[in-house]
Amino acid sequence: MILYQNYAKELISKIGRISELTRHAPSVGTFHENIVSNFLENFISKRFSVKTGFVFNSELKESSPQIDILIIDENIPSAYLFQDKGLVVATPESVVCAIEIKTNFDKNSFDDICKKSVSYRKVNPTGKNIISLCFKSKVANSETVSGWYEKTEIEDDWLNYPNEITILDSCVLKLIPEPLIKPFGASYIVCNEGVDVEEALLTSFLFSVMKLCELKAGENSSRTIGAIFAGDFDTLFTQKHTIFKYGKGRVNLNEINSNTGKNIYKREP
Repeated sequence: MILYQNYAKELISKIGRISELTRHAPSVGTFHENIVSNFLENFISKRFSVKTGFVFNSELKESSPQIDILIIDENIPSAYLFQDKGLVVATPESVVCAIEIKTNFDKNSFDDICKKSVSYRKVNPTGKNIISLCFKSKVANSETVSGWYEKTEIEDDWLNYPNEITILDSCVLKLIPEPLIKPFGASYIVCNEGVDVEEALLTSFLFSVMKLCELKAGENSSRTIGAIFAGDFDTLFTQKHTIFKYGKGRVNLNEINSNTGKNIYKREP
């Protein structure tokens, strides 16, 4: 676990350098995408590559919006319909995960992530939905986020939710479907007291990418990332008793199915 936290520290130090030198938003945004892409390229197995571009469903004849980062399984023979250096049009079955990078987490970023998740799901209906990494929250409190969920017009189907939104200085909004929790929704996960928030949340993001790579590779044993480090995550995070739902906002978590296995996040007592 300490090794992965050190990876997170290294990435955080690189991220901070550009912010100290310029406030030019487009440049900072591009740098954030590049620094995360380059880091992931050296972090994951060479079986997987890091690209940017689109996912095209040949049966539907439809393409996804442009995705900031696509992790591609190079073991899939028909992984690409087009590629030019790092820009690709990939087939749905080749995609390990789709990642959106946002400098700021605000209403516009929230709307963009959620709408892209819906569009992406249409062209890749069997894959995991979008995960997002946001560097700085522009939100005063969770009630503001609750209002965004409440006012959105996206259908309240768990397939329409981003799989995970990590906000580096704040929290994780992680989709948890039924029967793991009832009702399903975006679970509100925060760092425990005394924990370095940015380091812990970036570690969680890196683990999410690694777990998706393991899932794509068919790895499911006691040696997988989630199994090895479950206890460490309990010391870092707490899952709140509330979730966020489209059209409703904040909703109390009224049931936890204890037969579904141990969650990697400690829940509020």
